Amino acid sequence: MQHTIHAYYRELDDLRRIAGGENEGNLRRAFENLLKNIAEEHQLIVLAEYPLKKITGNLRIDGAVIDRLRLVHGWWEAKDEKDDLDAEIALKLAKGYPADNIIFEDTRTAVLLQNNQEVFRTPIENAKSFEKLLTHFFDYELPQVQNFRVARDKFLSELPAVSQALIQLLEQAHLNNPQFHQQAQQFLALCQRSIGQNVTQNHVDEMLIQHILTDQIFRAVFPDSNFHRENHLAVSIGELEKYFFRGETRMNLLKHLEPYFAAIRQAAASTVTSQEKQTFLKQVYEDFYTAYNPKDADKLGIVYTPQEAVRFIISGCDWLAREHFDKFLIDKDLDILDPCTGTGTFIVDLLDFWRGQHQDLMRKFAQEVHANEVSILSYYIACLNIEQTFYDITNQWQEFKGLCFVNTLDNVGFEQTHKGGINDLFGSLTDENHLRIQAQNKRKIPVIIGNPPYNAKQENYNFQNANEFYQQIDQRIKDTYIYEGTAQNKIVIYDMYVRFFRWASDRLGEKGIVAFISNSSFIDAKVFDGFRKIVTKEFQEIWIINLKGNARTSGERRKAEGGNVFDDKIRVGVAIYFFVKNPALNGCKIHYLTLDDFLPAVEKRNWLRNNYLEKLAKTGQFAFIRPNAQNLWLNQPTEDWTDYLPIANKDVKTGESEKAVFKLFSSGVKTHRDEWVYDFSKQDLEAKIHYFVDIYQKTLKNSDFKDKFNIKWDAELTSYANRQIDKTFEAEKLIESVYRPFIKKWFYFDKHFNGRTYQWENIVGVNACFENLTITISGGSFSKLFQALAISIVPCLDLLEKTQCLPLYIYAKDGSRQENITDWALNQFRQHYQNTGIEKINIFHYVYAVLHYPAYREKFALNLKQEFPRIPFYADFYKWATWGEKLMNLHVNFEKITPYPFTRIDTPSKTNKVRLKADKTNHLIEIDSETQLKDIPAMAWQYQLGNRSALEWVLDQYKEKTPKDPTIKEKFNTYRFADYKEQVIDLLGKVCAVSVGTVGLIEEIEN
Repeated sequence: MQHTIHAYYRELDDLRRIAGGENEGNLRRAFENLLKNIAEEHQLIVLAEYPLKKITGNLRIDGAVIDRLRLVHGWWEAKDEKDDLDAEIALKLAKGYPADNIIFEDTRTAVLLQNNQEVFRTPIENAKSFEKLLTHFFDYELPQVQNFRVARDKFLSELPAVSQALIQLLEQAHLNNPQFHQQAQQFLALCQRSIGQNVTQNHVDEMLIQHILTDQIFRAVFPDSNFHRENHLAVSIGELEKYFFRGETRMNLLKHLEPYFAAIRQAAASTVTSQEKQTFLKQVYEDFYTAYNPKDADKLGIVYTPQEAVRFIISGCDWLAREHFDKFLIDKDLDILDPCTGTGTFIVDLLDFWRGQHQDLMRKFAQEVHANEVSILSYYIACLNIEQTFYDITNQWQEFKGLCFVNTLDNVGFEQTHKGGINDLFGSLTDENHLRIQAQNKRKIPVIIGNPPYNAKQENYNFQNANEFYQQIDQRIKDTYIYEGTAQNKIVIYDMYVRFFRWASDRLGEKGIVAFISNSSFIDAKVFDGFRKIVTKEFQEIWIINLKGNARTSGERRKAEGGNVFDDKIRVGVAIYFFVKNPALNGCKIHYLTLDDFLPAVEKRNWLRNNYLEKLAKTGQFAFIRPNAQNLWLNQPTEDWTDYLPIANKDVKTGESEKAVFKLFSSGVKTHRDEWVYDFSKQDLEAKIHYFVDIYQKTLKNSDFKDKFNIKWDAELTSYANRQIDKTFEAEKLIESVYRPFIKKWFYFDKHFNGRTYQWENIVGVNACFENLTITISGGSFSKLFQALAISIVPCLDLLEKTQCLPLYIYAKDGSRQENITDWALNQFRQHYQNTGIEKINIFHYVYAVLHYPAYREKFALNLKQEFPRIPFYADFYKWATWGEKLMNLHVNFEKITPYPFTRIDTPSKTNKVRLKADKTNHLIEIDSETQLKDIPAMAWQYQLGNRSALEWVLDQYKEKTPKDPTIKEKFNTYRFADYKEQVIDLLGKVCAVSVGTVGLIEEIEN
């Protein structure tokens, strides 16, 4: 906080010098900015000129610190330096100003009142004392904030029991209430036609429960809305509710949640404008939904688009529509669709964008604005938000009939409709919804905007919640983006973002605009090369604003990415895309703008607020991108790269070509359950596998086995269970594996329990019984520095980064082996160097040396990120091969090397705490409270693998960490560093020696 306070001092001095003096109006902005900066750290907001209604009249306080639910946490009032501060405080309090948590200040003195009495007074120039006052202010919890927190905590603790009681009531109703069961079955049939055949009775029951639990919340925020009386879907579900949930049953069950509902009503009373209500409701919804149903929150991606981004997209579309189609968005016959509307943010801002154009707005709202949503609660909130906003603008209530309750990705009915066919594919939950879907599908829709669900792959497979497959859209992706691309991991191409882009591109027809805020990896990830190729064929103009924020990077790159505009609620980088389809134009122009590095999220949102696409375009802020032959838009590699020998490629791997150095390559093992199948202790690993096998076998016999999810499931293991594949513990499958650089662990090598073993049975045999040498390298689109490491045993996929492996030999099942370096490569080397004595093992060593050459890594850094390495011919082949052999001996045989002779100092300690901390400045390593290793040579830290030195990998991997898997945490959390201390010290000595030796050899290569 001291940094923020000193920034306040500097701003105050600037204002005094520029604006002059003692006047409150001139100087208070500095204090307001101070509060805003501290508030942001506490996830709070400062609102200036805050209105407060009192019995004695309306007050306007200089500032209020509020949260996203608009609960006030504190107040601030500025006075002139020339005023008598104490007299002014007395005067304000007499007028009814709050004294529960308020700062009065005059730039000289700050006074803090809490609970109607002064608790702190300090000269503002005393930074330490001033910091204490501010800390007291922000740490204080007002009664209404505390009451809401307590009510919320009680709600979240009571919610599971209430939900379970509702589930039991529904189960009884299905069995004992024929009238309810009949209505529920009809409702289910309609849901299956509208949303998809994968909808079950459980889903319908879930919708009903959500309706019951949130009804009072909606009514509290929008007490005057006609929504629950008139909306066709709310009425239908409400009618279904009446068949089983009424009277005393309803009262007794919901009374447990009444404290929360009361707190919501009280908090909602302070929301006045539609925007305040929307913000309030979104926050409650996100909080409620994630706690109530994390399974669906994970699946649907419950994250909302910042308003600044929404307005930027809308204004951008308005300009592009004028530029290309000579129309404003509000003009007739320019229909607009948000295909994944969530809580209606885009449509709400669209209506506000048209404020003041009453007649056109009435027409547009009734006929030409459309939105789809598939989550019942989101649908409800979207209706309320949109209709409330329309009322605020027009002073008229009108149901928004452009909103459909439908799964957009399944709704491909527009194709039959536009061809003149009859669209019976999708029914509806009600006749009204059916008519809405039909009406939308009959319209030509030239503008599609929104924020597709962020969740490409669920975080937790044990939710059994994998995102659905969409047959027709997925086939279109296969025929376009995948067909034209080179991606090996094609699963990524079925990302939900990609599906919505594909759907929207098809929905546009001959001309139009698609504008999404989405994943920035489309811009530069190699896996999306097919996507990039297709969009340049289907669209004539593309505008991209790269907002960065990719949290899946690390080190300096992560810092440069800055904050995520979604307040770090998602981990992917973010970009705003405008795709324009205009048949009057030829080719495709790609305009690209990227925000500065290191910007925090709030500055990125400010940038969006202060800029708009038209201004940026007309002032030349965009760069023009020319894709290369590999469909790369950014980071296009060095041209002479293609003259070198490819180290590997999939055509050689499949036998369609011989033109690569290695025939076979493989990823490291991707287990999907590292905590279950790796361990430093062979005995502990054996215990885990026995337990895992036991649960798996019991699940085979009973798919509803109560402890089924005590182990980690994935799609492959589920498939094996469905096929009734029996498993037993096999001791010979306990092998050593290299888990991270220079870190060996015991590993249970089993294709059924390892997720993906790729080619490793062809590299080391079924139970890893064959010897082999392997060069491992960073895989495609890595974010860290390029890495290479030779090994002799099975590696984890994360040994390096997305580790790819190039073995010396390939083994057949009978144990016979062949060399993995191709005859084509051998001939290339012999011909170039005019030396028939070159052998494949020499090439293996030569390649390893080249991959360590700093000049090679630097020159071809971009190329190495895009594809497998290519190998140049350097002068003096055998010298390079010798360097490579020496490096390989160091790295493969690191456990046999004489440890580096650092100095060990032991000092007894009563409470010995594990440290495992590097101090590079003082050339030492702290092992624990008792032991230090001194005289660590500076060279040792220079041997980097990714963002860590080899020594730091050892320190990191041997730290005590809480397991993430709940069963491992409960039953198998046995690792204690003390058991391995001497082993780790010995390993650090060896890795230190390896590091010094490696750096020395690399310097020799460099010179």
